[in-house]
Amino acid sequence: MPKPFSPILLAASLLAMLSVSATTARASDEVALAPNGAKLYATRCAACHDNATDRTPAKSVLAKNTPAFIIGSLTNGAMAPMAEGLSAADKAAIAAYNTGTKAPTKAMADIDPKTIWGPGAAGTPLDAPACTSKAPPLNVKAAGWNGWSPTPTNARYQAKPGLRAAEVPRLKPKWAFNYPGAKNGQATLVGDWLFTTSMSGAVYALDAKTGCVRWRHTAQAGTRSSVTVIELPAGGPARQALFFSDWTKSAVALNAETGEQLWKTQIDDSAGLQMTGSPTVYGGRLFVPISSGVEAFAEFDGWECCKFRGSLVALDVARGEILWKTYTTAVEPKPFGLNRLGREMWGPSGGAIWSAPTIDAKRGLVYVGTSNSYTDVVYDGADAVMAMDMATGAIVWKNQLLEHDNYINGCWIGGGRTVPAANCPNKLGPDFSIGNSPILHDLPGGRQLLLVGQKSSHVYALDPAQDGKIVWERRLSPGSALGGVEFGMAADAERLYVGISDVIAGDEGKPGLYALRISDGALLWSAPSPAKPTCRWVSRWCHGAISQAVTAIPGAVFAGAYDGRFRAYDAKTGKVIWSHDTGTDPIQVLGERTAFGGVMDGGGPTVANGMVYVHSGYAGRSGASGGRDLTGADGNVLMAFSIDGR
Repeated sequence: MPKPFSPILLAASLLAMLSVSATTARASDEVALAPNGAKLYATRCAACHDNATDRTPAKSVLAKNTPAFIIGSLTNGAMAPMAEGLSAADKAAIAAYNTGTKAPTKAMADIDPKTIWGPGAAGTPLDAPACTSKAPPLNVKAAGWNGWSPTPTNARYQAKPGLRAAEVPRLKPKWAFNYPGAKNGQATLVGDWLFTTSMSGAVYALDAKTGCVRWRHTAQAGTRSSVTVIELPAGGPARQALFFSDWTKSAVALNAETGEQLWKTQIDDSAGLQMTGSPTVYGGRLFVPISSGVEAFAEFDGWECCKFRGSLVALDVARGEILWKTYTTAVEPKPFGLNRLGREMWGPSGGAIWSAPTIDAKRGLVYVGTSNSYTDVVYDGADAVMAMDMATGAIVWKNQLLEHDNYINGCWIGGGRTVPAANCPNKLGPDFSIGNSPILHDLPGGRQLLLVGQKSSHVYALDPAQDGKIVWERRLSPGSALGGVEFGMAADAERLYVGISDVIAGDEGKPGLYALRISDGALLWSAPSPAKPTCRWVSRWCHGAISQAVTAIPGAVFAGAYDGRFRAYDAKTGKVIWSHDTGTDPIQVLGERTAFGGVMDGGGPTVANGMVYVHSGYAGRSGASGGRDLTGADGNVLMAFSIDGR
């Protein structure tokens, strides 16, 4: 699974500490409810979150969520199993205290989590000015960046960017859009239309040149997937549809020109499920990957570990009908033993898919990379590359690149923990998931390779014509549970560009950008990140890690880093040709406000029509830290760059 915490995981790690209900009291709509949120926090949560280490979010980070979000997560979301027994009043008290809002009322306790998860866009002011001119017709054939990559082979290469590499040093900010949600979908560009999603539960259509808002859709849960826009058959409910997945465990289709919902289909009901990877659209089918947050939830000793299996779901784009669903293991989880507290353990479990599927049109296949397993039961679909038949979902072949990588959080002693979590596997794996989309690459002469990166920092070339046989492999650094290779590589005709994170690899880490020759894996150049970067925030996240997905254009490569620096590199030499600090100073954003960017991670830059778009700010990692009061400074900004800012 992707280790940088999402807002749901941030809320989850707080709520996982809560397993026993406090006594509630009757109250009117105007009178505060009896449960004491501060006391509940102090007795159930403070030991971890007031002394946060490693991936545990600090209290100041948890406070970035809203009461509705925490209540929704606890009542109808991933944390519902662990919150069994908590009353509505308890949940409201915890949420109100942790977010610094007024004392909870009965009205807060009665929030319907089916309709309110995040901050909720309905009824709130737009996050930027509404567009005043009529929008041009949406043309899906217009130049742009449609989905996770401009092509479904997921090379993240823009062949016609609308700017030359020689013009990249002239890039300057044109506009910036600040909106709720600590993680958000990568921008999708279709002509003059720009789309993005938010963990606040909002989906936006913006004017690509000015950033004004054309429409805002309120989803029923957060979403961080990139959207894809397609033309629908004549006579349908809309001319074009856009697709995303949200954390109601559903795939969703909207009218791309109005934001009105066309259909919504729940595709899974697993506890702990989360939707991280972007769906891919091809041949009238929507391929939706399913991931989970079980690694974090299983740290809580009360969680019955672990029943989740990753899967890929194919739906009909017009009707939202599920055509097939294929799990990364065909074996259903079953009890296999007891943990040290006497609770049943289940397996096989894991194999989440948290990146966009890759299309092989010639062979009729869809490729996915999978995450680690959770328990000791053998799981040959974990840490694997899998090929599925696009028509039927049948697994055609799989290549497991690392066996027995069984991992959950909380298995190391330290940081306030004196014993490992009860659900820890007997042999803890290194957590070396395959988190990025495989790249299907054409070589001269018609041969193809599948290019795959792993959090171990291994990079592989597989032969899709020989059931994924390894052609070459290279390891660039020690890797870590937060990458090595994390969210995505990019490839042009000759070179594969690999961002290396190594954010928790210690002194042996080698964060930076690397270029490999695709034909044989030879290292062509390396561009190490600064050894001691400076940041507005003072924490381990002030780091040179390149975990955010990388993007290439002819002659240049774009990559954002944990230190908030957004850089462009010469594609042939690795020399930095342009850099912009997105995290140090306040950014003027649309709506006559200022906001902060920060750690750059997750979905990467999109480039088209002479513009470059990228998100800065990620999941609480660049806010208050090191004793500094940076309340409100942990930003989330979508930045648009153009030549000379024109």
